[in-house]
Amino acid sequence: MGPRPTSALPLVAVVLAISTACVQGGGENPAAQQNVPGVIESNSPDAEPSTMNPQRLDDSVVFLMTTVSGYVLDPGSGEGEDVRSVEVTAVRTCTGWMAGENGEIITAGHCVGRDEGRGAVIESYLDDHDVADEAALDAEVDIRVMAGQPDVDGATITDWVTVRIADVMPTERGDLALLRIDGPAADPRPPALPIADDDPRPGDRITAIGFPGAGGDVAEETAIQPPSFKSGSVSTRRASPRGVEGYEIDAELSPGMAGGPTVDERGRVVGVNSYAIRGGYQAFNVITGTSDLRRFLADNGVW
Repeated sequence: MGPRPTSALPLVAVVLAISTACVQGGGENPAAQQNVPGVIESNSPDAEPSTMNPQRLDDSVVFLMTTVSGYVLDPGSGEGEDVRSVEVTAVRTCTGWMAGENGEIITAGHCVGRDEGRGAVIESYLDDHDVADEAALDAEVDIRVMAGQPDVDGATITDWVTVRIADVMPTERGDLALLRIDGPAADPRPPALPIADDDPRPGDRITAIGFPGAGGDVAEETAIQPPSFKSGSVSTRRASPRGVEGYEIDAELSPGMAGGPTVDERGRVVGVNSYAIRGGYQAFNVITGTSDLRRFLADNGVW
C-alpha cells in the first residue's frame, strides 16, 4: 500500500501488492493449521527442463504474507514532541519463488520494502484519523514475512515458514527483493527455478505466475489456493513512471501476483511481476528484465 491516491494524475501506477486487514491495536500471527505441519521437501527434477514443467513451477512458487506493525508519529502543530499512535498493523500478500539452492526467495521489492511498510501503516492510521498535514506523518515499523504453499502434492513448504529480508532493491531502482529461509527449515532445499540467459523480446510467449487477490483472508482459510498461470506475450520494452526499464506484457496480472515469476515456454524465468498501469487509454502490466534480475542475484552471492 502506498501513499494516498491523487486523482489529479491522468495515469497512475498501481503496484500489485495487496494491503488488507489493516487494523488498529496489533494483529495475530497467521493461522498455522492451513497446511500439514512438516519440513520442506521436494520431488522436483534437478535438471533444467526443455519444456515448461508446471509441477516444477508449483514446487518453487511461494505465497508471501507480509505483516507490518508500527506506530505513527504525528507532529501536530509542530510544537513539542510528536504524538505517537497506538500500534497499527497492516497485512498484505504477494508471491515469491525459489531462486537459489540454499533457501533464497525472490519477490518484488515493494512487497517487503520499508518505505511501503511505513506507507501501509500511515494509510491504516488515516482511515480512522483526520490529519491536517498528512505529508508530515512518519512511522516506526517492524516487518515480518512468512512463506507458505498450497497443501498439494509436490509442495515444498508444508507449513508457514518465517523468512528473512536479505536485500531490497526499491521500486525506483528495479523493484526486487531477496528473502532467505534460514535454519533447519531450509533442509532439504526447495527447487530453484532456472533463469533465462537473455532478456525477453517483443512477441515472445510468456506465462506469469502468482497468487491473485487472497488478501488478509488467508489467515482464516484452511488452505492457500493454488497459484494462477496467466499466458500472454511480451509487448515491448518500456520505462516505468520513475524511469526504470522493464517489459510490458499482455498476460493478466492482479493484486497478490506481484513478485511472482514470468517464465518463457521452457519454464525459465525471464522477469518478475512488478506493477500494473491503470488509467489512460489502456491497462498493461510490467515485469522486471532478466538482466537486472541476474545482476541482483550475483550481487547477493546467490550465484
